[in-house]
Amino acid sequence: MDRRDGYKNAVGLEKEVETLKEMLLHKDHPQLMFISILGESGVGKKTLSRILLHDMKNNNHFEIRVWYNMPPDSTTEHLLQTIYERARQAISPTQGDQPVQEGSCDDIAGMLRHLLANKKYLLIVVGISSKTMLNCVRASLPDNNNGSRVVLVLDIENEEIAWHANAMNNGISDGIRHLSRLDKEKSVKLFCSRAVRTNLSDETTGNSMMSMYSEVVYNITWGYPLAIVVLAGLLRFKEKPGQWMAVLQQLRSGPAMEEAHQQDGEGNQITGPAMFQEDRIEEKMSPPTTEAANLSTRTSIERVFWASFEDLPNDLKSCFLYLAAFPKDTFLSTDSIVRMWMAEGFIRPQKGKTIEELGHDYFKELALRCLVQVSAMNEAGGIKKVIVHRRLHGFLHSEAREAGFIDAHDMHDVFVPPSVRRLSFMSFQGGYTTFTNKFCKLRSFICWAKEKDHRPSSNGSGGGGVDEEHWHDLKFLQGSDLLRVIDVRGLRIKELPNEIGNKIHLRYLRVNSEHLKELPSSIQRLLNLQTLDIRDTEVAEIHPSFWKIKTLRHVIANNLTLPSSINEELGELQTLHGVKPSKGEWDQDNCPLLKMAKLRSLELHGFIDARHGAALHTALGQMHLLGHLKLKGDEISSCIFTGQRLRYLQTVELDGSGTVQWPAVDAFNDLRFVRPNLVQISLTNTNDAPEDIQEELRKAGFIRSRTPFQPVYRLSYKQGVAKPEQQGEASSSKMEQQHHGEEAEE
Repeated sequence: MDRRDGYKNAVGLEKEVETLKEMLLHKDHPQLMFISILGESGVGKKTLSRILLHDMKNNNHFEIRVWYNMPPDSTTEHLLQTIYERARQAISPTQGDQPVQEGSCDDIAGMLRHLLANKKYLLIVVGISSKTMLNCVRASLPDNNNGSRVVLVLDIENEEIAWHANAMNNGISDGIRHLSRLDKEKSVKLFCSRAVRTNLSDETTGNSMMSMYSEVVYNITWGYPLAIVVLAGLLRFKEKPGQWMAVLQQLRSGPAMEEAHQQDGEGNQITGPAMFQEDRIEEKMSPPTTEAANLSTRTSIERVFWASFEDLPNDLKSCFLYLAAFPKDTFLSTDSIVRMWMAEGFIRPQKGKTIEELGHDYFKELALRCLVQVSAMNEAGGIKKVIVHRRLHGFLHSEAREAGFIDAHDMHDVFVPPSVRRLSFMSFQGGYTTFTNKFCKLRSFICWAKEKDHRPSSNGSGGGGVDEEHWHDLKFLQGSDLLRVIDVRGLRIKELPNEIGNKIHLRYLRVNSEHLKELPSSIQRLLNLQTLDIRDTEVAEIHPSFWKIKTLRHVIANNLTLPSSINEELGELQTLHGVKPSKGEWDQDNCPLLKMAKLRSLELHGFIDARHGAALHTALGQMHLLGHLKLKGDEISSCIFTGQRLRYLQTVELDGSGTVQWPAVDAFNDLRFVRPNLVQISLTNTNDAPEDIQEELRKAGFIRSRTPFQPVYRLSYKQGVAKPEQQGEASSSKMEQQHHGEEAEE
């Protein structure tokens, strides 16, 4: 089963799903309708909205589908720009990544109205925080009288926004759906579906499970779906029934809990906890332990969170706590987080697996424990992006602060103690911070600001340029000689201090600023560096001695020129993205790729076949571990599909104005044997596969998307040739990607 447990398995939400689908498809109300999903945190609002998006994707009822999870500090302009960009990408994928020009809110509102004119759209927006913002959204959307819909996902404290949205609907008085906690029957049904992976189809087994766990599960979780799935994730790693009983007994609500006098999801007065029956769990009286005392001071959801967190192995506990360093409601790239875990030393090496593979195994366990939600999978079925539920994020933030693990802030004007070990800033809000302390114990510095350029003041100073006062630098880190991780995004940085080369323990360096054009030569002294990530910068050259660092594992750039040659093997290098050849020619003696035989992911552009093709062919023939390949050049060799060594290759992206030299059709007859792991071929701005090769790909199980701008062939594991209606599945997947919220990276 999918680690997301699938959007088809809407346990406990079936009735709400059907009701909302009827509202979305309401043929008698063709006017634009606002629908609000309202409820407490943890009752499943976002899950319900994703189920709706998934179902609407399958029936193709709406031309454009956008799901957006707003960051807490979003402005109206940012919201409208994001909706515009994602709607445009849904219409034309090749244009969707181009940023919208900065302008007034009125400008982007007009662009959005024009884009959506005469189109049937579904917008799902999580987190609108004011009626003023909602009015701006409404004014920016055309009413095409064709059944377009806007779904708002709102916390209970924003109920007035839901009623305001409802007042905008003509002739519809009930556009608000209140999502409540689950009753006992639905609670145990959801619990069993997650804890034992059963749909309770076996009546005997189902009745036994329902009978044994209905009271205790509801008594512990009080019907909150979030608490139920985390509890199920915890018990999934315990032996049944003995260890299950011990955990459930420990978590059982006591009479002093504040929920004892709250209303349940159906309005029934709760007078106290239900006692366990003797044939379920035998209560053994014993003196309260420290753990029990800790649990007794927490709410029902927090107790489940805490028990699941405490059950983690120590290494995994540190990895999970590290996620508190990132903004809430942010989709996190597992690749990047694993590299940071590696730099911190949280992952213990094991024989037979790379550190990266072990790190992704950690994410699999966190997902199985329901401590992170999987938001995107890669083409090969691995976890690509995750998100931490807002309420779990608050718990993590509290635990990390209490343990002194991370000092995380969402503002810039704060006092930071000199003894801090990990420091995270999630927003600078346009401010500038000067640190007077030296952080001599600092191991990680993480900054995910969303700072825009500052314009010159009206007094004429600055001469029309950028206000120099607001440039940032990292000089305050000069005394932090124990640093292992630097991850800075969103700050306006035009240079790095030369002293950065003194951070001999630094293993992970990521600086993303469009103003950064060069790196100091001292970077060659970072002899323990594992990851250099300079995407979204203008760095085009790097000191040649940098490529002598033997610990390099991941180099990610945008337009970085490779050296003309490399003398020593880079035996640890796995990822090389955003690079291009130097001006000279490559031959079998000076091609730098020949020293990178253990690459697993390569993205190369700007090559000329006459100068680099032969050496590239030879280098690819040595990369027997290569799983991902992206090439952009004037002519792309057929060896990608016919070479004997690329048996691990999973995804191929061919990009640019060049020509793909497709091999003879006979070469594709044995594609499953020559490329047994291949799952996707993407083509952008280049010639499509000939019809006879397309036919061979179909026979091999590949489905071609209908998108004319970017043909994509994806492997389907269904037997036989894909049916015509199946061929639309790939074309809709690009639109489905638009539901992801504020994503960590591309």
